[in-house]
Amino acid sequence: MSNSVFIIDLDSCTGCYACKIACKDRAGLADDMDLLQVVQHEDGTYPETKLYYRVIHCFHCSDPPCAGNCPTKAISKAENGLVNIEKDKCIGCGKCIKACPFDAIIMLKDKVAHKCDGCANEITIGLTPTCIRACPIRALHYEAISGSLFQNRLQDKDFNDHNIGPRVLYLKRKIRL
Repeated sequence: MSNSVFIIDLDSCTGCYACKIACKDRAGLADDMDLLQVVQHEDGTYPETKLYYRVIHCFHCSDPPCAGNCPTKAISKAENGLVNIEKDKCIGCGKCIKACPFDAIIMLKDKVAHKCDGCANEITIGLTPTCIRACPIRALHYEAISGSLFQNRLQDKDFNDHNIGPRVLYLKRKIRL
């Protein structure tokens, strides 16, 4: 099982949406559908405010509620830790969509649930996921957690992980500018 996690540097992300566009393109989604969201937040109080962007997609949780709520067992964890949907087993009931606290699952027009697959085929050949490669600022990473990541950053305590073990780490600067 992979010990890699999605790492998002909140102070580096500029909200350019390159990750979202690349993900949409890779997945071949219609304009009105997204597997990755870029959510804008404001931090602080006037006159010291900071705008930041939180990238959200399927975080391939340790205890994914989507899998536990799927009546046909179409959702499961692979050995590499990625959570997968077997489309031929999906009956389109939407229970997985309601169970996901990150709104990371969508229903395609053919009534089959769909979500980020972690770019499993790309990871298998040694690439990082598409959204990460598309980030021009290098605010997104997919790697094992190491001490060097925390040199000038702290884990964002505002992120609610819903106690389901999402494989994501949001980082902020130690000293906010």
